Amino acid sequence: MGSRRAVIWTAVVSLLLPAVASVAPASAAPDKNPDLDVRITGLTPSRLSAGATVTMTGTVTNQDDHVWSDAQAYLVIPATPFTTRKQLDDAVADDAGYTGQRVVELDTIDDMGDLKPGSTTSFRVRVRYGALGISGAEGVYPVGVQILATDTDGTRASNAIARATTFLPLISSSEHPAVSAGLVWPFLMPDRRKPDGTYAAPDHLLDLISTGGRLRNQLDLASAGPARATTVILDPALLVGVDDLAHGRHLPDDFTVSDAGRASATRFRDDLVALARRDAVWVLGFDRPDVLALTRSSATQRLLRVVERATATTLATFQLTGRRVAWPTRKGVSADLLAAVRGTGEQPVLVTPGALPDWERRDGSLIQYTSTRGPVPLLVNDSLDAGVPGRTSAVTLRQRVLSEAGLASLQRGADPDSRADAVTIVDPGWDPGQVAPTVLDPVFTAPFVSGASLEDLITGRLTQYDDRVAKATVRPVDPVQIGEAATAAQTANLLASVVPDSEAVDAAAARGIASVLGVRWRDHRGEGLRAAEAQASAIRKQITRLTVEGPDAVTLSSSEGSFPLTISNRTDNPVRVAVSIDSSNPALDVPDLRGVEVAAGERRTVTVTVDMGRQTSATLSAHLTTPDGTTFGDPAVFNVRSSHVGTALWIAIGLAAAFVVVALVRRFRGRSA
Repeated sequence: MGSRRAVIWTAVVSLLLPAVASVAPASAAPDKNPDLDVRITGLTPSRLSAGATVTMTGTVTNQDDHVWSDAQAYLVIPATPFTTRKQLDDAVADDAGYTGQRVVELDTIDDMGDLKPGSTTSFRVRVRYGALGISGAEGVYPVGVQILATDTDGTRASNAIARATTFLPLISSSEHPAVSAGLVWPFLMPDRRKPDGTYAAPDHLLDLISTGGRLRNQLDLASAGPARATTVILDPALLVGVDDLAHGRHLPDDFTVSDAGRASATRFRDDLVALARRDAVWVLGFDRPDVLALTRSSATQRLLRVVERATATTLATFQLTGRRVAWPTRKGVSADLLAAVRGTGEQPVLVTPGALPDWERRDGSLIQYTSTRGPVPLLVNDSLDAGVPGRTSAVTLRQRVLSEAGLASLQRGADPDSRADAVTIVDPGWDPGQVAPTVLDPVFTAPFVSGASLEDLITGRLTQYDDRVAKATVRPVDPVQIGEAATAAQTANLLASVVPDSEAVDAAAARGIASVLGVRWRDHRGEGLRAAEAQASAIRKQITRLTVEGPDAVTLSSSEGSFPLTISNRTDNPVRVAVSIDSSNPALDVPDLRGVEVAAGERRTVTVTVDMGRQTSATLSAHLTTPDGTTFGDPAVFNVRSSHVGTALWIAIGLAAAFVVVALVRRFRGRSA
């Protein structure tokens, strides 16, 4: 903070400049849309009490292309607090000055100087309790900072050019009940696989998981929290993607992972697995599928099984277990969707308050909805600080949870039937930065907070929600893309049925198919369709590498005989197939061949025995089939003929031959005599 004299002078100037500017010619047009980013990085105390001095610190980044002169930071707080969540929500929605009045005592104002374009400047405002001007009543006080400055034309408006707000609870009585509070950390896969099978932006993923990256910062902060109050929502595709980075798999030709990059990927993967083993973990379907698109497909259950197979096999690889959870997008929830994805009724669905128009905070974050197929638990993602100005920081996250818990505690005290809690789902796109690991500790030492995970809450009594569910209004992934994925899934099932010990083949195919079902493809529709077509083509190509060949034609010397069939396996896996042989002559029945094993890259010739009986010819078609009898591939078609001679004719031929022999013998004896 500058000297007291400087602060007084700046404050006087700020009052005089508007009047002077009204008569002085402007040198430039005023900026009607200031672009400054304010972030609160420190607030003490975290819980307000009588006599406490409030200190707020943070930064202001000038994103305009011009300077803002003589900037000042003011603390802002209302005289009376909010005591219910509805009061606060209504005030934020109306934006009717809910943050209160500026504290204008001269020694509380921070003189920040000039804010140059692109620069980041720190602020620190400190206000003693008596100068706050608050009533001291229990509740949650919005507290924030407002930035005033002089524009390029010399005007200094009384309206703030930038601001940020957080919340400060004042809960002094020990009689208020402790409420369940916990942090939910989603870890989602940010990258995608292109149609050629390589990752689209592996360099970006590596940046995110390396020191200082967003995902690395989230993981460090989540790991610093108490296990009893932490839940991980995990996308298994993230583990696969990071593991691929660590091993250099599926990378484009123009990208190489350095040894340091491999080490960062390995460390992140191992730390994320360790966190998932330590805490309660809820598991998304592989690559967060677009469940709205899936539930509108004619192959819903087939595709859901593929996603589950990809999910389960990935969890097994990393030795993890966890409750499944579905996460539709905002405005992508419907009653039909909730019924389709409920599974056995133990899989929750994460929704926003907008999907449940009649939901209230007193119902709790976890409720139970009765779908047309039975009950399904719903997790409502309701953010306390949605719509408030300023960027989220670790400090504002802490204050959000504390304030949510304070309001829930007050409500439960007044309403014994209330199930209000303070479950907070962290925005997966938020970067907390590199902060002290203890920054969130004050949440779980508050007397009105009882740390809990989602697993703790879902095993308790849930409020029943029987009211309406909104209709989905978003456009899901293209049905044509979903159809290609369904075709690929059907072909993959066929391939897996002929490969002994097919778990690895099945898992790889399932992950490939699931990767083209994600919500991410809504933003890449053309590429998504090509990726789905590539998946279907690759699996179909494996099937075409299994063939059966027969002779051009077969002529039997009798009614019984045999002919060869050659089975070729040009895949990378051993197979076990059957051969079904159809005849154009209904009277001819050729037995099938079962359990023919062919090694990878090999050919095997088998012999088929046929009894033509009284038939002289027939056209045979040899088909490859799965063990359960499903035919696939092109058949081998050829003709079989028999030089069939009847029994009577054979006797006649025999007698004729005997007659010739006798005649020859007699003639020979006659000559000898």
